[in-house]
Amino acid sequence: MKVSRTPSNHKISIDGTPLKQVSEFMYLDCIFTEDGRLNREIETRVQKANSISYQLAPFLKHPNIPIETKVKLINSIFIPTLTYQYQTWTLTKSLERKITTCEMRCLRRAVNKTRRDMIRNITTIEMVGTTPVLHYIQRQKIRWFGHLTLLKPHQLASKAYNKKISG
Repeated sequence: MKVSRTPSNHKISIDGTPLKQVSEFMYLDCIFTEDGRLNREIETRVQKANSISYQLAPFLKHPNIPIETKVKLINSIFIPTLTYQYQTWTLTKSLERKITTCEMRCLRRAVNKTRRDMIRNITTIEMVGTTPVLHYIQRQKIRWFGHLTLLKPHQLASKAYNKKISG
């Protein structure tokens, strides 16, 4: 697979056996596409997080479970599933909207509200008492950048970050 704005075919072979060219590649549960966009990756993350949310639904909807317990479930299971490998994401408004929609679906379930109740997202977030996922992602990306800048120049991540490509 070649990551480029313009797709092109390559004929690469090893010992005369041609390698198959693909438009998507999954590695460590992340999807890489040949156009370099994150749409498929975010869609997959949202699907997995929605699946977790549905599995947690009996606990999140139960009126006798305290909201603090629900928040611990959300923070320890749902958020990591939704934001796996988020440090390198470059989010567009439409991708941010998909992530926020998924988050709000789970949070509304935790406070036993629906969209028909016409409660603003920020009010729902305050009712649950969590940090919005987009703020969490932004804060963690800044933290990762700080870690990256403190690495010694000979370390692999620092080399990759500081690499100058010509041509």
